[in-house]
Amino acid sequence: MTFSNDNNRFQQNYIDIIPSSWTTISIALSDSKDELSITKFQANHGPFVLRLPLGRHNSMDPDEDVFGFEHGRSELLEIIKLTNESAHDARDMTTKDAREAWWNERELLDARLRDLLENMEKVWLGGFTGIFSQHTRRSDLSARFQKSFHNILDRHLPSRRKSGKKAVASRITLDLQILELFIGLGDATDEELDLSEPLADLLNFVVDVLQFNGEQNEYAEIDFDLMVVETQDALRGYHAAVHAFGDAETGKHTILILDKDLHAFPWESLPCMQDQAVSRLPSLSSLRDRILLHEEERAEGDTPGHYIHRNSGSYILNPGGDLRNTQAMFAKPLQSLMFDGIVRQIPKEEEIKAALMRKDLYLYFGHGSGAQYIRAKEIRRLDKCAVTWLMGCSSGALANVGEFEPYGPALNYMQAGCPALVATLWDVTDKDIDRFAKSAFEEWGLFEGRGKGKGKKMGHEEKLSLVEAVSRGREACNLRYLNAAAVVVYGVPVYFR
Repeated sequence: MTFSNDNNRFQQNYIDIIPSSWTTISIALSDSKDELSITKFQANHGPFVLRLPLGRHNSMDPDEDVFGFEHGRSELLEIIKLTNESAHDARDMTTKDAREAWWNERELLDARLRDLLENMEKVWLGGFTGIFSQHTRRSDLSARFQKSFHNILDRHLPSRRKSGKKAVASRITLDLQILELFIGLGDATDEELDLSEPLADLLNFVVDVLQFNGEQNEYAEIDFDLMVVETQDALRGYHAAVHAFGDAETGKHTILILDKDLHAFPWESLPCMQDQAVSRLPSLSSLRDRILLHEEERAEGDTPGHYIHRNSGSYILNPGGDLRNTQAMFAKPLQSLMFDGIVRQIPKEEEIKAALMRKDLYLYFGHGSGAQYIRAKEIRRLDKCAVTWLMGCSSGALANVGEFEPYGPALNYMQAGCPALVATLWDVTDKDIDRFAKSAFEEWGLFEGRGKGKGKKMGHEEKLSLVEAVSRGREACNLRYLNAAAVVVYGVPVYFR
């Protein structure tokens, strides 16, 4: 009884308060480091848990390399080490050969990071990428797909081809969240999208689920290839019908909660999550704090999220005096905002504290996270903290300390109640990150000249959240992975009031 009550309290206090357009996904690594546990939390739904063995696609060939967690982590750490070194490379760049060599090295690292993310998706997640999907959900169309899919199972599974009342009674009805995994694989009407491998992965999973629940089948007797073809046809019908209804849902948002072994990976830039609004938080408790805060301030008709005033801000620009290009790009646009600003001067700790507590938005353009100007304990002690952009190298990176929980500037800001923090997971080059920031500011509506965004309409303007703006801003980077994927958002969607 106590266990049940605890579960009910957890569901009510932490899950059912999540806005209906948001999804929270926890990703954890097993102690043996050979399995991912992915848990999906949505309001008014019980937790949906997947356990994915990382080696389930391994070849029987003993000589073939296995892409396990340690392989992926060592590759990531080596890429980060090399990119950090090249980002600060002091070689003479005045000669054409030196510049070409530097660019070649960066482009090769960019390609290595792209390949790593593609491998993570293909090998570790396989057919289960649909759990991250923000596709439009329509209950009527889902019910139609459910019926079609069960008909496919009835035709192809030996357990369902048996006649008699006992056989019919033993058939298991699949949870709708399992069927959502199929729908979330992508738009099946896209002729260039090859769903054969992920569908085969999911179909094997479905047969495993049925097997676990007592519906026995011999795998050798099942024509999985034909089931893939028929399932893809059913999905094509679903997505064609969705298109016929027109407008997609707005305000979709995914929040990742990553365990201590997984925070260094840029999950937001996996192919299945590119172009989506995705942020991260350290815990469900920190998400609850932010939801309760924005519920207090939310006006009727507001899209769920935190709201700030566009004219309440401060900035620190090039405090070290050596980021001339950054200063040249942002000095005038920032001056036009009428923010409090410090340019080319070392800020005092009290000035930063005052800016974080009294303003809605704090922008930092300098080296690192600015930790050289304000102590971590002073940030953690703040009663209130502005939405923050830390446009410096490794400003969002967390230190890995083995069995203990990681630490770093990003968590200091989260502890202070910062609604959202934009920061980088590793070192980046100033020109590319400047292009990102300028584009993201335009998309968000902080700077003039924003692109054609899709978001919540307010009068004749469209409003994007900070997280959506960051997703679009990544496209401005020349190196789509080495620089763009480094940028992440800790927190929840933030809009201008």
